[in-house]
Amino acid sequence: MKLKQRRLFTFFLLFTVLFILGAVPVFAEEDGIPSIKLEVILQSDGSAVITEIWDVRGVSSGTEYYKALNNMDGMSVHSLTVWDESGTQYKTLGFWNTKLSREEKSGTCGILKTSDGYELCWGIGSYGNHQYTLQYTVDGLVKDYGDYAGFYHQFISELSSAPESVYIKIRMADTGLTENNARIWAYGFTGEVEIGSDDSLNVFSSEALDGGDYVNVLCRFDRSLFPLAPAADMSFEKLQKSAENTNSNTALYIVLAVIGTVIAATILLITFYSSQYKLADGTVVRLPRQKQIDLNWSVPFGSSIPAVYSAMLLLRKGISSETLMSAYLIRWQKAGYIRIEKRENQRTKKRTQEEVIVFSPDKILDPGVERELYEILTDNTDRDGILWTSDIGKRAKELYEKITAWASEVKSEGDQALILSGAAATDIKGTVRFTVSGFEQAVKLLGFRKYLIELRRQSEDRSVHGELWGDYLVFAILFGIGEHVLESMKALDPAYFDTFAGMYGYNAYTMIYLMNMTNHISSSASPTNNTAGMGGGVSSVGGGGFSGGGGGGSR
Repeated sequence: MKLKQRRLFTFFLLFTVLFILGAVPVFAEEDGIPSIKLEVILQSDGSAVITEIWDVRGVSSGTEYYKALNNMDGMSVHSLTVWDESGTQYKTLGFWNTKLSREEKSGTCGILKTSDGYELCWGIGSYGNHQYTLQYTVDGLVKDYGDYAGFYHQFISELSSAPESVYIKIRMADTGLTENNARIWAYGFTGEVEIGSDDSLNVFSSEALDGGDYVNVLCRFDRSLFPLAPAADMSFEKLQKSAENTNSNTALYIVLAVIGTVIAATILLITFYSSQYKLADGTVVRLPRQKQIDLNWSVPFGSSIPAVYSAMLLLRKGISSETLMSAYLIRWQKAGYIRIEKRENQRTKKRTQEEVIVFSPDKILDPGVERELYEILTDNTDRDGILWTSDIGKRAKELYEKITAWASEVKSEGDQALILSGAAATDIKGTVRFTVSGFEQAVKLLGFRKYLIELRRQSEDRSVHGELWGDYLVFAILFGIGEHVLESMKALDPAYFDTFAGMYGYNAYTMIYLMNMTNHISSSASPTNNTAGMGGGVSSVGGGGFSGGGGGGSR
């Protein structure tokens, strides 16, 4: 009898695994999702306006993208708007039909109500590389738990491709979130959380997500911040215990362990092949895992932005043209070619304050891609040699096209720099690829990025490498972790950080503000960022009780 019971249990377990795996949707094809960035603006009634920017690469099949939001008891989703990289706003449909063709779905979006919750859907449009911006409102995200207000939400779940980078900024529309009134935790991925100097809560990955990773975020707030939030039927302590798996049971762990083993084996196979790189001589090499890459404090490739930009692209690590532009702007600020500051715009009725670039006419850059960017920007200045953010926004489409073309020139210059140094060569088909020594340098480049991410943990840096901080900051911006690295520098050596900030014309308190202004100016040149309405610890696992999640990506 016991033998029959064991056989029955084994059969049931295998059936459950196969059923769950069989229920996973068949996704369409894409080369990857380099990054997903979210901004969550919380309202006092507990609702949230969420803006997500998806960079997708090499879409080659399918008809639509979607994001599932499940477990939405007491919550609703509405006001979906989608834009693509050209700035085109999609038509929002009242009913979404998943059976339509790619051509019929092109330029449209909609919310599909399912038995599990909602699916936010939009047409793929043309195949290739895209940047989609979606904005939607979630009512009832923050709830009143009696002792605190808060939420536990899965912002990133299983997608058709695991994102290489995730960044989430959570803030309130009119109130700062600080260590005095807020706490944040995150689960399911390798990364960090922080309460930022700009009174926001930030979540960011420190390495690419794997197929089984997810991003669950738990936030706790003082109840007074959300006087109109709907009441929950539990305490925040119980919600937190749920997030930390304290209510899990052994049977569930067994099932999850079996499922996890099967999924992990699949992921290992995918990772094995996706980490392979073909070199110029035809040999194939593999990129080490993130944990196997040694930290490298030296600045790579002679501190050449084009060479690093090209190397990152050869590593299939995308860098946006706006981020590339920010790296040059911060370098110019220190060198005195420009001043980034806020000024009152007297041309507006309310005379609002906005970010500007003030160019120094006595400074002349050498010919090359730096000069090209300089000329693109100075062509749009006023009679006083000032470039206003509002003017960038007005000409965003034209500027975006020029800056995108300029980024291609940066790549070409970077390719040539890699070839001249022996780090790259062309193969028999004329494709630029790493040489053996170049690939070794590329691994060191990733070690340098890892070093910057973990800079705050490097206790030995309290008294050394300060002379390299300028280059560190430039490449931190290029890697999309500029604000994080500035906070690390400030924590490592507060006295030197004040001197360092002075090199840019700022002090220790306002240096982060310079970073925010720089990023805002650069993002204004993208049409998708000129639309209206536009901060515990991290654990590798998280429990139940969250809202959101449920899969997504292309299909």
